[in-house]
Amino acid sequence: MFFVDNNQKANFVMDYAFPLVVHETRLKEKPMGFNNWHWHEEVQFTCVLEGSMITTAQGTDYILRPGDGFFINSNLSHMTRPASPDSVRYLSLNVKPSLLTLFHGSVVEQKYFLPYVNNKYFQFVPLAPESPWQEQVLGDMRLLFGLLQTKPFGYELDSYSYLLHIWRSLLEHLDTKPEHVPVLERREAHEIISYLQEHYAERVTLQQISEHVHLNEGLCCKLFRSAYGCSIFTYLLNYRLEKSILLLPDRSLSVSRIAELCGFNSTSYFIKKFREKVGVSPLNYRNRSAGA
Repeated sequence: MFFVDNNQKANFVMDYAFPLVVHETRLKEKPMGFNNWHWHEEVQFTCVLEGSMITTAQGTDYILRPGDGFFINSNLSHMTRPASPDSVRYLSLNVKPSLLTLFHGSVVEQKYFLPYVNNKYFQFVPLAPESPWQEQVLGDMRLLFGLLQTKPFGYELDSYSYLLHIWRSLLEHLDTKPEHVPVLERREAHEIISYLQEHYAERVTLQQISEHVHLNEGLCCKLFRSAYGCSIFTYLLNYRLEKSILLLPDRSLSVSRIAELCGFNSTSYFIKKFREKVGVSPLNYRNRSAGA
């Protein structure tokens, strides 16, 4: 249904003629048990079905329980992880922004889309059934999910109607007027991500990162934490561990060689961090994967 590329961009498979798709995520099926940092051009509406999870966006953790949901704007980096040992399952609706604009230059685009896409107060909107208007939005989302899964006659028309109603409700309850805000900080944070992903197998220093994005080291750290809710080197560690998981099924590679290929300067440190994140040693993970 979707894949995440080397820039952490999630790419969804959807119909060009009707770019609206719903998919289900089970966090326990993810290699590290959580959905790591990613972003997408599509706007997204998510509803939690089972378990409690934490979604991190704009440096803030949001705890979501069954029945809760959220809206996330285009190009905003975020991650999801379990809040408890319970299995976590949720549905996400992804929408190409073009579907919300009617056509380029339309009053819908100019008045009801463009002023909001970069509004700092409209990047992430948590939704809870305790709020009457949010429960209405969540109800519309559930109906929309059902239409896209069953696809009865005329489902495109009904889905589009629900989508516009949801969008209108979100805009109506935004308590700050639309404003265009600079997106440079987000772009620079993405540049740091790109640098880390390109050089993760090498020794990476804060000075190198600073020189790459033309910002001082302190500002690099501040922007990154603001955008991703973690330090630069915590992200780098998790990314290296993700890469190691992809290599472990290859039995021609020793654990020490995988550690080296993924940028760890010590095999023992790699094993320690892998066990902390995944819950088993790299070798046990390899054997478990082979038996699956």
